[in-house]
Amino acid sequence: MLRRIGWSTVGMVAACLIAGGISACHGSGKSGSKAESRRPSTLPVEVVVVRPTGGSRDGHVSAVVEARHDALMRSRVSGRIVSIPVRLGQRVRKGDLLIRLSGESQGAAVRAADATLLEAEKNYSRIDALFRSASATRAEWDRARKNLDVARAEDQRAHSVLGWSAIRSPFSGMISGKFVREGDTVAPGTPLVEVIEPGRLRVEAHVPSLWTREIRQGEKVSFKAGNPPVFFPVIIREIAAGTDPVTHTVRIRADVAPSDARKLRPGEFGTLFVPVGKETRFLLPPTAVLDKDGLKEVFVVENNRAYLQYVRTGEVRDGKVEILSGLSEGETVVVHPGSRLENGAVVTPEIAS
Repeated sequence: MLRRIGWSTVGMVAACLIAGGISACHGSGKSGSKAESRRPSTLPVEVVVVRPTGGSRDGHVSAVVEARHDALMRSRVSGRIVSIPVRLGQRVRKGDLLIRLSGESQGAAVRAADATLLEAEKNYSRIDALFRSASATRAEWDRARKNLDVARAEDQRAHSVLGWSAIRSPFSGMISGKFVREGDTVAPGTPLVEVIEPGRLRVEAHVPSLWTREIRQGEKVSFKAGNPPVFFPVIIREIAAGTDPVTHTVRIRADVAPSDARKLRPGEFGTLFVPVGKETRFLLPPTAVLDKDGLKEVFVVENNRAYLQYVRTGEVRDGKVEILSGLSEGETVVVHPGSRLENGAVVTPEIAS
């Protein structure tokens, strides 16, 4: 293990040895007091002994926030957009009008269907009366009855199509997308408006298929998002049964707690942390780790001297910094180095409570 010892410390030790030798040669009676005055001062420091902590090893993948309940409304008929009485972000209730299409062609179809139905009803009434008086055959009555049933079905369909020109919200929620403008002409299948339920959010991600061996439905994991980043607890609810043959990943979904849903927005990206196995790791208090121009260092105590040592850190969890490399089990690390502590300084270690 490499230690970084400053030249100032080496020089101090050499000077003390030379001074001690000269005093001994001259036999001065005050040499003892001078040597004692030149001994390096001892600093009391709090230390912790590095011990492994068992736990799960997390993998992380990109994830996106989405609404658990959303609806993309599409046009079912051709027509022109007459009005859009809603705006983005507006809250709507179930049944509220979202978009109205022109219904000229649908209205004409309804009027034609109504006229056809009226004629079929009159013809059936006439044939039915004749059939009861034995003046019409059974075949004529059956034909009139069939024409009436067909006319009723066509009339019902025409009225339904006319209703498709008024697009209404299927549930109470919020407008998250508008894809047309007033005056646009649309065809069947054209996206019009999207409604979401903002209070119920989930996180969707695609994880490597091998990870699914460690992931369980109902398990609590972490989702990191925002700036500065914030960790949100989420619960895995869905794990796809199949693996994507191209990406070799499995889609998973995790529910966001209602209390946290207000802090996230659908479409927001973040990082999902899921367990991928077991590991042994070292955890230290954040105060023990020094940041020197992006390099992480700690003071390790050996033989009552503190030496700087490089380490590689990971995530900060539960108030502790994860040490990925640079330390071994049983080493002693200074908890609060302070500005007075220098590389190679003589210290008096005390185990931190």
